[in-house]
Amino acid sequence: MTEQDLLNMFIQERINILIDTFHKNKPDKSEREEERILQAEIFIENLPSKEKELVENYIDSFISLLASENIFLYRHGFLDGVKLMKFIYKQ
Repeated sequence: MTEQDLLNMFIQERINILIDTFHKNKPDKSEREEERILQAEIFIENLPSKEKELVENYIDSFISLLASENIFLYRHGFLDGVKLMKFIYKQ
């Protein structure tokens, strides 16, 4: 395991902890939101197989992109914090 892999693992674990905390503190989804999600799932499930696969691949790609962006932003935010601490302690 490289240093970068270890850093990525720590960052991903911290993100998971924060997401869990966010969901615990966030009010439950409204009935309207739940109904819209259910309708979308039913709609996608009833698509012809080629279109269903296309939509599922798009959703997977979109989620993967968001996850990559979050890791990138968190990593750079963390590194900015370290740089700021170093700057403060030099003063």
